[in-house]
Amino acid sequence: MDDIARLVLRNAMIATPRHVFRRGYIAIEDGYIVDVGEEPYRNLERYDEISLEGFIAGPGFIDTHTHGAFGIDVTTASSDDIARLSEMVTRFGVTSYIPTSVSMPHEILERFCRSVNTASRMRSGAKILGIHLEGPYINPKRAGAHRVEYIRRPSLEEFSSYLSEAGDLQLIITISPEIEGATDLIKEARRKGVIVQVGHTDATYRETIRAIALGVSRATHLYNAMSGFHHRNPGAAPALLRSRDVYLEIIADMIHVSPEMLEFTIDYASPERVALITDSISATGMDKGRYRLGDLEVEVEEGVPRIPGSDTIAGSILTMDRAFKNIASLGYSVSEAFHMASTTPAKSLGLLEKHRVGLIEPGYRGDIVIMNKEFEIIATLVDGKPLYVSDIAKDLFA
Repeated sequence: MDDIARLVLRNAMIATPRHVFRRGYIAIEDGYIVDVGEEPYRNLERYDEISLEGFIAGPGFIDTHTHGAFGIDVTTASSDDIARLSEMVTRFGVTSYIPTSVSMPHEILERFCRSVNTASRMRSGAKILGIHLEGPYINPKRAGAHRVEYIRRPSLEEFSSYLSEAGDLQLIITISPEIEGATDLIKEARRKGVIVQVGHTDATYRETIRAIALGVSRATHLYNAMSGFHHRNPGAAPALLRSRDVYLEIIADMIHVSPEMLEFTIDYASPERVALITDSISATGMDKGRYRLGDLEVEVEEGVPRIPGSDTIAGSILTMDRAFKNIASLGYSVSEAFHMASTTPAKSLGLLEKHRVGLIEPGYRGDIVIMNKEFEIIATLVDGKPLYVSDIAKDLFA
């Protein structure tokens, strides 16, 4: 008998991009999905078997924009703390994520890239599949919770060092296309395979369209901290929304974007372009109080983090399971919600092909989230291994 781990999850409602199996199975072998279909599953000889009657299974959530949680601020955290975060976010159904910085001095951003790279190789918990530099090359007029003194013009020399520290991880950078030097940086970034997003921008519609023509492929938290809709002076938001090749990050906490605008965006762009993100900060999963976002102090009151003494929202305390539940509450199907929480995030960063995540299909990683009918997380599997199991499911995975 070989030592290959084999597991079959049975009798669950299973959501894939093409099918919803009302009573389906997922067979996993050596960390990869080898078969998916409708019951009965007949090839059980060498498999451990778990019955998930009454539960929902789908691709693990992929959060492509998070600044931290559980008191850990990724911009300033050590590699050990980031690895610890990887373990803890599995309770939210997250199987892969992209640590995201805020604008900081060059040396701190270098260290951020280095720490994330090191943590990604520790392979504990959810997978780290990239590094997102949100700033520092953004428009100070749209700084949001970024400290203006750290915002600066693009530097190809700085950028080269970030790319070097990222190593094999996919580098993503948010930039304002209207600032001096942005065009050269976008061109260089695309030449090096870096994914460029538009965000924290006061760009006009035409400036945004020109940036998209240069290779911009994602919007950073659409609508937030960017020029918006006006019938005589359309800004970045409508340009990004109308460009069919641009993927759209959106914070589905019902605070950053109203339910009506969430519905409008999804209905216009389709779940194939909308990527749910948390934009979560270190306060996520913690009690109310004061926390850090980079070296900025943020206060959480009534579930909203703000810069003390102002109305400026500073990230969120949203989790991916809550984002999924919010989208489902608007009437979108389970399959559509999984598309926005898993498949589109993976596709928008090239992770479907490179890392084989974001789908429940043969040949893809056994990264699976299991929920009850109230969309509460029951278990999270990474490479077919249960890394989080709730109390009510412990007997199933014993």
